[in-house]
Amino acid sequence: MPTDPRLTKANPARAAMVGVSDFDGVLRGKHVLGEDLSDGDKVIKFSEAVLAWDCSDRVIPASFTQKPLSAFGDADLRILSGTGRSVSLGDQHLYLAEFTGSHENICPRGILRRVLRRAAEHGYDCTAGFEFEFMLFKENADTIEEKPFGEWAPLTRGPFGYSIARSVAQHELFDEILALCEKARIPLNGLHFETGPGVVEASLRHCDALEAADRATIFKSMIKAWAQTRGMMATFMAKVSEEWPGQSGHIHISMSSDSQNAFYDSDAFGNVSKLMRRFIAGQLEYMNEFCVLAAPNFNSYKRLVPGCWAPICPSWGVDNRSCAIRAIPGEPSAHRLEYRLPGADLNPYLALASAIGSGILGVETGPALPASIVGDASAEMCRPSARLPQSLSEATSRFAESAAASDVFGERFVEAFSCSRRWEWEAVQHRVTDFERRRYFEII
Repeated sequence: MPTDPRLTKANPARAAMVGVSDFDGVLRGKHVLGEDLSDGDKVIKFSEAVLAWDCSDRVIPASFTQKPLSAFGDADLRILSGTGRSVSLGDQHLYLAEFTGSHENICPRGILRRVLRRAAEHGYDCTAGFEFEFMLFKENADTIEEKPFGEWAPLTRGPFGYSIARSVAQHELFDEILALCEKARIPLNGLHFETGPGVVEASLRHCDALEAADRATIFKSMIKAWAQTRGMMATFMAKVSEEWPGQSGHIHISMSSDSQNAFYDSDAFGNVSKLMRRFIAGQLEYMNEFCVLAAPNFNSYKRLVPGCWAPICPSWGVDNRSCAIRAIPGEPSAHRLEYRLPGADLNPYLALASAIGSGILGVETGPALPASIVGDASAEMCRPSARLPQSLSEATSRFAESAAASDVFGERFVEAFSCSRRWEWEAVQHRVTDFERRRYFEII
């Protein structure tokens, strides 16, 4: 059969993939053939079922689509022509999309746009940059099914964060990641080995907040696909093993007004402006209520424990990495905050919406800002009453009951997302693990 001339390398936009984020931040999509997707935003029909699936494609028993569960039809999907880019070292092109029409108010990208509009109404533009830690294993999809976890081989053994020797030894892999990101228009600020076996950290360059979330979403899918082409598996789980550190998904955020950094005040403590103080106060005030957007999985809460470079309570400090929010002083062009609550398992759109939405609430309502923490925030605020939610179930309940969440994200989204997280909790909590069998089988 002759090759369709529309699928040639000269016309990659006519043989491109379209991807849309589900609640878990997973890109779902398909190839769209025979149309130039770079020519204006087009609306196509796409299965609304992706908004009712969990991460294993099981239908969540809730009416996300306001239809019977067996009657999933098509929804309107807006293809975003400006997002097209190569997502491989070859010629595979991807365009991002978002649900529109009646589904826009539960679309993760639509939720972030809603929050950014609220910031813009106050005269502020938001800039963000994501950092991801991910773990590489010398395994494939078959071997991880066939072998117990203890036999999985990570790319490297032991810790050795920031190891130059390992970076040199693995330079071919690093060169490919850098080339992949350059081709995909996802510029990096840094790439290095982190603490833990096979753990790599990539810092994505800051940009407009919506574009930053787009880049982060593509980056995660792209790295996982690339690893498989190299006979490896990449994971962005928050906590792969209790014996290893967790994997973070920190977000750097700043706000500007009239092209000036509104977070910066050269005369203030830590250069933290009055606006930045109100913004951080809002993030702390609503962190427990919005936590599930930054820690959306059962596994997320196994990272939020003492001693793992992850926050355990709402706290802030100037250049203090033990806090949930780290104010990073610097010149006006670099002054920002680091939102350290999320793990690498985040949905970029929803985690950023949580971080900015809570900050904007602080700007609007002016809650008191607690004292900044000097020293280990885990030691300073170890009281049970000060802790972040301890489980997905607790975090989901707080979110579902939050009037602030309904105000910022909309009642329909709060209801739909809460239902999806309850389903996720129930899908995992009833499982009996090998650890439980080893611990209880004989002795109890």
